[in-house]
Amino acid sequence: MTIMMVVHNEVESVKLAVQSIRLFADIENLSVVVIDNHSVDAIDVWAKAQEDITYIYMDEGELPFGQVLNKVRAVLQIHDDLLIMDASLVLVPQTLSRLQEQLYQEETVGAVGGVSNGFLFDQKCPVLPDYESAVRWAGSCKAGRTCGRTVLGLQAGAVLLKKSVVAQLGDFDEELHNRDGVIKDYALRMVMHDWKQQICETALFWDMQGNLSCHNETEGEIELLKKKWGMHYFNTFYNSNLVEMIVADRDTCIHVLEIGCDCGANLLEIRNRYPQAAVYGVELNEKAAMVAAHTAHVQVGDIEGEALHFPCAFDYIIFGDVLEHLHNPLKVIQCCKKLLKEDGYIVASIPNLMHISVMEELLQGNFSYTETGLLDRTHIHFFTFKEIVRMFEAGGYEVEECKTITFPISPMEESLIDRLLALRSGTQKFMYEAFQYIIRVKSKRR
Repeated sequence: MTIMMVVHNEVESVKLAVQSIRLFADIENLSVVVIDNHSVDAIDVWAKAQEDITYIYMDEGELPFGQVLNKVRAVLQIHDDLLIMDASLVLVPQTLSRLQEQLYQEETVGAVGGVSNGFLFDQKCPVLPDYESAVRWAGSCKAGRTCGRTVLGLQAGAVLLKKSVVAQLGDFDEELHNRDGVIKDYALRMVMHDWKQQICETALFWDMQGNLSCHNETEGEIELLKKKWGMHYFNTFYNSNLVEMIVADRDTCIHVLEIGCDCGANLLEIRNRYPQAAVYGVELNEKAAMVAAHTAHVQVGDIEGEALHFPCAFDYIIFGDVLEHLHNPLKVIQCCKKLLKEDGYIVASIPNLMHISVMEELLQGNFSYTETGLLDRTHIHFFTFKEIVRMFEAGGYEVEECKTITFPISPMEESLIDRLLALRSGTQKFMYEAFQYIIRVKSKRR
């Protein structure tokens, strides 16, 4: 295994990362390469004195992340499994051996990531107060084979790539400057070649700065990805709020259809939780559908404009932030009755136009569309809680469960909510606090 750390003015972080590798590396044939992407913090003075690492300085100036990886791999003739690791991370006991074991449990696993206090979603580690606690936690984890969770993409801070994957896919994209964009692009390429990406929940990287998850693609990077892949969104992480609305025994053979399935992240997670599930998708974007087709049975089409046919009836039909994009959402959910089993459900996430942030802007005369969010310029319909309930009742459904997704609001917004509530009866505080509603409905009983 070769660990590659691309660094820029991070000398103190690099020292801690390398020291943790010395302490806790527990695999054979390990190489460490520190790539200095044109730093000016005298890291070279320290690095050149270290006999157990390879130090490379990019003297052409600060280069795009993908180009740095390609140049170094070519110069050093690296053909090992490749761990691309951020310098702000440090190892704990058995991190490397557990990653390596997970990588080779199945022939089709092409990449593995661990967990960290600096990661998000399923790669967020258990709550631990400090590094010493992380070391103790890792030591207490039971050894043995684990069943890794398969995902569409891994957190970019630490990704272990199998050498056969790199041999097949080749170079990283050199137009992408940002680490996250480079790794996301490579992840999609792995999906297209049917390589699995998995999370090893017992392999822990400790983030000494605690903010690694803040490193995201820039706007320019996202535009490059859009142009390359022909997609508007890159949802490689599933919507846990939607998936958790599915209630079934793990071994049940449920049939699930997602309308607007994008790259298939939700459907993949449903297969993780329900291994016997049969998952289907409909996606308008042909390129996204091609990615999702490696996870589910996917049709390219418009749920409003085309006659779509499926080989079965469904226990669940999912609309993840889709209904607001439709010209006639009521007609669509009425048509879904023909696709649902008698005891089937619709699960949907729907943004709330009545959120206090929108109300505050309206009171100032503003209703400005944005690229994403509550006033996404592609939204055709807007919903409040009451309108959501009215629509489903008109469609012949009854609400079984509704959850609200909220975010912190300011004291000024809190005060405004109180004043709005005082103006009119018939509204409740949650209607202003909810950013989004997650709802599960079923057909009304006759």
